[in-house]
Amino acid sequence: MPGYTELQLLGEGGFGEVVLARQEPSGSLAAIKYLFPQYLSDPARLGAFRREAGVLSRIASPHITRLYEFHECPDGAAIVMEAIGGVSLREVLHRDPDGAALPPESALAVLKGSLLGLADAHRVGVVHRDYKPANVLVAPSRESVLADFGIAVLAGQPGVPAGTPAYMAPEQWRGAPATPASDVYAATCVFFESITGRRPFDGATTDEVRDQHEHAPVPLDAVPDPVRGLVARGMAKDAERRPGFAARFVDELETAAVAGYGPRWEERGRSRLAQRAGALLALSPLALFGAGTAAAPGAASAVTAVGTGLGLGAKIGIAVTAVAIGAAVTVGTMAVLGDGDPRPPVAAAPAQAGPAEQRAVQVSLATRSESSVNPDFHVEAQYARVTGMSDPALQERVNAALIRPLDDFTAYVRDGLADPAEDPVITNDVTINRQDDRVVSVHYELMAGSRQFGNHGGYAEVLVTVDLATGRVVTPADVFTGIAADAGAMGALESRILARSPGGYCDGADPLDEAEPLDPSHLGPWDILGVPALQVGFRADGVVFGIDATAVGYPMVCGYREIVVSYDEVTDLMTPLGRELRP
Repeated sequence: MPGYTELQLLGEGGFGEVVLARQEPSGSLAAIKYLFPQYLSDPARLGAFRREAGVLSRIASPHITRLYEFHECPDGAAIVMEAIGGVSLREVLHRDPDGAALPPESALAVLKGSLLGLADAHRVGVVHRDYKPANVLVAPSRESVLADFGIAVLAGQPGVPAGTPAYMAPEQWRGAPATPASDVYAATCVFFESITGRRPFDGATTDEVRDQHEHAPVPLDAVPDPVRGLVARGMAKDAERRPGFAARFVDELETAAVAGYGPRWEERGRSRLAQRAGALLALSPLALFGAGTAAAPGAASAVTAVGTGLGLGAKIGIAVTAVAIGAAVTVGTMAVLGDGDPRPPVAAAPAQAGPAEQRAVQVSLATRSESSVNPDFHVEAQYARVTGMSDPALQERVNAALIRPLDDFTAYVRDGLADPAEDPVITNDVTINRQDDRVVSVHYELMAGSRQFGNHGGYAEVLVTVDLATGRVVTPADVFTGIAADAGAMGALESRILARSPGGYCDGADPLDEAEPLDPSHLGPWDILGVPALQVGFRADGVVFGIDATAVGYPMVCGYREIVVSYDEVTDLMTPLGRELRP
């Protein structure tokens, strides 16, 4: 590659090699993945190399190795990516004298970091398909990073049995279309190995391994009690019984970890992980070339897996992505993504930011633009996204909650399409009702241009409010005292809502005979197939109550209605959290 000095071979495979290189004159280190020259005339292999860059140019995540550039010319093809100064989880597990198993908190910390990377991939429709210990990197920051998207595909694309047998989901063995649930299964298999020191299934032949993944019960007895349910969910044989997206699995992991190991589980886990990986990190190529810690005296030799995966560089836009994916790249033409200027290392975050600093956030609308096949549909939709938080993990939780309505609606449409003649488009309208130092409150109106869902099945309106202090979604029961258990408390709240809407929930229309008042059963949980009758959001001038009028007995034409009640009118009914969320 012009402008780079190669420093060390990091690894090679059947189709190419990866080298550590220094960009001149900046001195920044990068990992360069070269396609072997003999495959430049192989359309299939060259196309796969381009797709690897194109698929990963869709993803922005601190938990995935980043793409800087893609170059192609008659003399070669190369992907320039972030060089991670870390070691693979495989090395951590199998090159330690204390044995392969990690302490539970450390195994959970590794799983969480790489799941956050998967979550960002899943949000833009990318399925990794080869999650394994060799592709999970433990960085000097003690965060885990996901690498090697060489066989990644867009969700819903037809699959072939591809991946690493020890971690492949049952449907992946059968060549079923790729789904995020397959990645969740593989990640859980790796977590099982990390926490027990052995793989969940390890037959003598590939056929035996396949049979075990498809039919054998998960050996849960080997798993500590606090995370046994987490493993059972993540490795369910039926993909529909697993969390459908990595972001949901992160929520379940957080709940299980806090319940089983206390609120400081992650801090302890990362600390023990750093101790476990210390000697290997010290001898990583980036450390030895001046981009990491000095080598530890007497440390044993170790091979560092810097990774062959890609991530999104901030400089890559939609136009250059098309160059990477499209067939218009011809011999004699150089295709370039990015400008060849790897970003400098990111400074470590402060150990603990104060409330004002932690909440100095910005909220903007990002766009999801993607296509799916089998079934065919398109997504041209927006979602709210937060940047600028000093705690990356907290920011990830906030963003996972903000995008979930679009994720769920997209999955609902994907699962419900049966007519191959249709190619519907998912669109939406997004309104940011409130954004300040405490909450982000957003209204989504989601639509699918398809006749297959009836008059109202391809449409939903959702209010989502996220507490920036915790990353949790705020529910009506969080804000108003007793309404989740007491019809009287709900009635008191409804009287304040109706005082602002004396004509009822449908602009004066008469309810049907079976009309009923709001009660605790109308609170949810939110599901795309059953949006709760009562949702809550926030504006600067008051609380937004989203009412599904049909759920309380109004005609279908009444649909969804929003009623705004000033904070002063409902403060006496609020919980302490509700009062805290007042502007």
